[in-house]
Parts: sequence; C-alpha cells; structure tokens
Amino acid sequence: MVCGAGKTGPVGFRYWRNPGPWGPGILVKGNKNTAQFLGWLSSLINAAFTFQGTELVGVSAGETANPRKSVPSAIRKVLFRILIFYVLCILFLGLLVPYNDDKLEGGGYTKTSPFIIAMNNSGTKILPDIFNAVILTTIISAANSNIYCGSRILYGLAQSGVAPKFFTITNKGGVPYYAVVFTSAFGALGYLAVSDEGNKAFDWLLNISACAGLIAWGWISFTHIRFMNILRSRNISRDSLPFKAKFMPWSAYYATVTIFIITFVQGFSVFWDFNAAGFFTGYVSLILFVALWIFFHVLFNGVGKSSWKWRNVFIPLDECDIDSGVREIEELEYEEEEPKNLWQKFWAAVA
Repeated sequence: MVCGAGKTGPVGFRYWRNPGPWGPGILVKGNKNTAQFLGWLSSLINAAFTFQGTELVGVSAGETANPRKSVPSAIRKVLFRILIFYVLCILFLGLLVPYNDDKLEGGGYTKTSPFIIAMNNSGTKILPDIFNAVILTTIISAANSNIYCGSRILYGLAQSGVAPKFFTITNKGGVPYYAVVFTSAFGALGYLAVSDEGNKAFDWLLNISACAGLIAWGWISFTHIRFMNILRSRNISRDSLPFKAKFMPWSAYYATVTIFIITFVQGFSVFWDFNAAGFFTGYVSLILFVALWIFFHVLFNGVGKSSWKWRNVFIPLDECDIDSGVREIEELEYEEEEPKNLWQKFWAAVA
C-alpha cells in the first residue's frame, strides 16, 4: 500500500508532508510544542502496553528442553520480532494513515484500528477480512501465552507461600490445573467490551494491566542490577553465564529509571481536569503494589521496628541464594535432533 497497491496509488511520505507527521497535541492550548510532547508521551505509555509480554520468555525456562540453549536463542529472536512486527508496522501505519483521518475518532476498537483504516483507504476490500482473521489468530495465541505464564507465576507464588497452596496441585503431566482455571477465568472480562458502558470498565482494566506491566518491567531491571552486584561481590564473571545481555549494567540502570518515571507519570492527563475516578484508574496498580508489598512484608517480618531494617527490605548480597539448583541443571544432558529438512530448518530459525 505504501508503494502503490490500492486506489490511493503510491502513498510514500505523502501524509508526512500534508497534514504532517505530528498532530496538534493534547491538553495544552497555545503551546504547540508542549501539547505535541504530551501527545507523544501519551502514545508512549499506550505503546508500552503492547510491548508487554516479551519478558515472559524467562517464565517458560522451567519447562523448556535445554533452557541454556533455547532461552538465549529465544531472547535474541525477540529483538528481531520487535523490529519487524512492531517498529516497521508503526512506521507503515504512520505513512498510510494521517493523524487527522476522521475514522480514527469514534466507533469501536475494530473500526478505529489504524490497520483497518489503512486497508479501507486503499480500497482493497478483502484485506480487512484477512487482517481480522490474522488478529483473531493472534488473540488466541496471546491468550494461550498469557494463561500459560499467568498460571505458572501463580504456581510459583503458591510455592513461595504468598498464594493459596492448592494452586501448587498439578496433574500427572505437571500442569497446575487449578492455577490454569483461575487464570483463564479472567478472560471472561473481555466481554465487557461488548457494550458501550462496558468499554469504560474495559479501559479501566487496560490501564491497570498496563501499569502493572510497567511495574514488573521496572523490578525485573532492578533485580538484574542486584544480580550483577551479587556476581561482582563473589568474583563470578558474567562470561560464565549461559546468556550475557549486552550494554550492562548501564542498560539496566536506564531501563529501571525510565520505567519508574513512566510508571509515575502515566496518569498525567488526570491532573489537567482532576477527578477521583480518573486518578484511581491511572494509579490503582501502583497503589495495589504498595499495599500488597506492605502487607506481605508485615506478614513475613512482623510490625516491629526491627522488621523495617534495611536487611529486611533488601536481602544483603552475601545472603542472596543464586546457587540452589544450579548443579542439578548443569548435570542435565539433552539430546537434540538436528533439523533434517527445509521446513524443520525454517521452523528452528523462526520459532
């Protein structure tokens, strides 16, 4: 479509020249630069939600054959998938749909999808139907991934004593079916989007999950900083690890600071026209996180003054356990079959 497929002809950078790559902005009148910055910030926060889930590759390590080989390979492939399926898609959408397209306003989520708008504008009638089929497949895949990871995280929490013990019950295949059923039940909340009134509740849940994902990202980055400090304190080289992330520790510091800043400012729009409902929608995940952290800290450490000592908030580096299970994992041997035909080689490269 960018190069000329459809009735619009070659689009190229047409809409970047007229009406331009930047919209008028939001919230602030009389200061275009500030308004555009706030618009960019709002889109950044919304985009963060769509990227969430890339970190779940680590959750699957416990049930992956030869995780020391397959997990690093999967992590490397995630970068290329983000570049292809996210960055390039955003670039093409920016080329194909002008910011002042009337169809971007009003209607349901499907009608205002820039993908559907771009295809409808091109005049290719069958493309929207094909795209909807692709989206349906993607949604099923995402649901499957989220149920898998959510149930395993719940299983881990139950093993740690911060979730009911019955979530640790598994069948003969090792599947924590109570955790799977409990996690799957939240999928029914998607039906809130069926009605117009339900859209508000759906947006509320969307904001909660987006903020929760940002909090998780921030603590993953902070945990990695602590992990590197532990290695340094014990004179363990990062070269001994099966996978060594690049640009460390600076990228971890950058991620931690940036994500926590975004977490705190992600509800900024509510302060232009403050209302309690909007504030609660934007920051309920942050409030819940703090409340739950205090609850479990008191549960495990008590309420006395000694329970709030630094060592009870953050375990000292020399007491952190990073050795349990390492020997058993290192002693495991895996037999892998090399791909024999073209299809197997292709699947091994992309999967």
